[in-house]
Amino acid sequence: MPELPELEAFVIAQRDRLTADPISAVPVAHFATVKTIDPPVASLAGDRFASVSRRAKRILFTTESGPTLVLHLMSAGKLTVGTSSRPRSTMLEVDFDGGLALRMTETGRKRRAGAWLLRPEALAAELDRLGPEPLDPAFDVAALKAALEAHPHQLHAFLRDQRAVAGIGRAFANEILWAAKLGPYTRTTTLDDEQIERLHQAITVVLSDATQRLIPASKDGLAGKPARGYIVHDQAGSMCPRCGDIIRTVSFEEHTVFYCATCQTGGRVLADRRMSRLLRE
Repeated sequence: MPELPELEAFVIAQRDRLTADPISAVPVAHFATVKTIDPPVASLAGDRFASVSRRAKRILFTTESGPTLVLHLMSAGKLTVGTSSRPRSTMLEVDFDGGLALRMTETGRKRRAGAWLLRPEALAAELDRLGPEPLDPAFDVAALKAALEAHPHQLHAFLRDQRAVAGIGRAFANEILWAAKLGPYTRTTTLDDEQIERLHQAITVVLSDATQRLIPASKDGLAGKPARGYIVHDQAGSMCPRCGDIIRTVSFEEHTVFYCATCQTGGRVLADRRMSRLLRE
């Protein structure tokens, strides 16, 4: 699933292009993808995007007339911007007077990606339940400490909780915890002040650096997985660049967590909790 860095890089790379011309038509709006009917997505024709922004894992295209097109790509959705021919997997297309097209595609049978056209009050209600943005200047160490206290959990789950901190998913939770030298199962309630400061620095640096790295890769749409440059995520069996140990995996709930035992858990290899549960049953 695309996370904050990929989505923020897309917004930065595409904002000027997608606000330059009026919208000419919405030739594709698949019923499985478009989740709202009032106002209709077809009403975008003749309007134009006044701004392109991001909130958590949603991209927001706010029109001059007021409603906002909200896109959530989930695990398989992709976004492209260009003048190429339309792929068969296109679930939503917005065409512009200058010939440009914004396309959301999704392959596979499961249609999880979604599009909503929301009036301001509905948008506010949708976004109100989300936690703070980790790259917002207001998200300082004190704000992180408050979030940790309000959402007690294991660290990996805490970082993925969109009510606690917005925009982080499995991949960057792995990257952040490796950078902070903290174990994925560490309880938020056990962190001392130095560890909280270390976690805050890792969140800020990892997400900021990834965003900047992905902007050039977003010139034609959302950056693909090969451009993301993960250090530990999806790197099982590779050598940890910091200590030389191997990157390991552990299953937790429906997630696979990637970590370095030497750097993050004092050398302790984590038990596979999914397997342990199956054995008990």
